[in-house]
Amino acid sequence: MSRVRIAMDPSATHFAVIVIAVILASAAATNQKANGLYSHEDIAEFIKTSCNVTLYPQVCVSSLSSYPGSLKAKQSDLVKAAVTVSLLNARNVSVWAAGLKARKATMSKSESTALKDCIGNFKDATYEISGSLAELKHLKPNTFQFQMGNVQTWMSAALTDQDSCLNGFQDLDTSGKVTGTVTGRVQNVCKLISNALALINTFAATGAGY
Repeated sequence: MSRVRIAMDPSATHFAVIVIAVILASAAATNQKANGLYSHEDIAEFIKTSCNVTLYPQVCVSSLSSYPGSLKAKQSDLVKAAVTVSLLNARNVSVWAAGLKARKATMSKSESTALKDCIGNFKDATYEISGSLAELKHLKPNTFQFQMGNVQTWMSAALTDQDSCLNGFQDLDTSGKVTGTVTGRVQNVCKLISNALALINTFAATGAGY
């Protein structure tokens, strides 16, 4: 008995291959997300959307997009990253200010006094941010709200410390090299802490991704 062979249209074959490829790609992507694996595009979109709740969204996106740690599309990871970035920058400014004071850089008496106060503010702020990060790393379901309350209090205090530093230079001549440089650096740290606090508040209210 002879067999009848049916020839497939090459275009139909090509179309079938494309459909299968799309289905497999979609399945792979779904499987990746189910296992907590996300593409760079997923992470970028997650960061951008999350940063919309902050006062400085562009600063938020740029600081978290370049974060060297392991970041997933998870709110708790994003919050920890934002606090870590704040801590690193606060420490850097603290070390820089202490070095400036130690080198006895040229500055007025008022600038010297304000800088001394700032160094104390930086010390307090880094301690408070460190405490916040430690708390975030050990969150527990039964004490979640209490722990997040601690984090909110500490990060708010850290932001107040930075504001206090700025207030010390408020009435000084901003054209002065020390005043201008300190003010610029502290304002950047203020923005990072403010953004971290906004993300923390959202996380505390929703518990999203915990």
